[in-house]
Amino acid sequence: MAGQRSRQSMRGTSCVGLLLGAAVLFVGVPAVWGEGTASALQVQQIQPRSIDRSLEGMRKGVLTRALNGTAWIDGRTYTLAADTLVESRTGRRLQVKDLRWENIQFRVEYWLDGSQISQIVIYFPE
Repeated sequence: MAGQRSRQSMRGTSCVGLLLGAAVLFVGVPAVWGEGTASALQVQQIQPRSIDRSLEGMRKGVLTRALNGTAWIDGRTYTLAADTLVESRTGRRLQVKDLRWENIQFRVEYWLDGSQISQIVIYFPE
């Protein structure tokens, strides 16, 4: 009789374990497949950042050269990180990698984050 109860108890424990495992698998499947509430949170579009002119510390100067992620403004050298925000006066976005100029004189407004430029507005001649 004791052996029979032991087998029934083990059978019951095994069934409960299988049911719990199936429940966990069933609940986890939508997240793995990209369905359900988990993916609904990930579908949000990331809005591109734009220059925040309200930030304190805006500086003005003249850009005389820009090459390989470096900008020369008023005789000083500044680093431009790959994610530095660069815009023209009209708001057109520019990529840091596309800034390859020498012997220029463009008026700029820029903001520093340490020794790096975090955002810069370039005033191209009209």
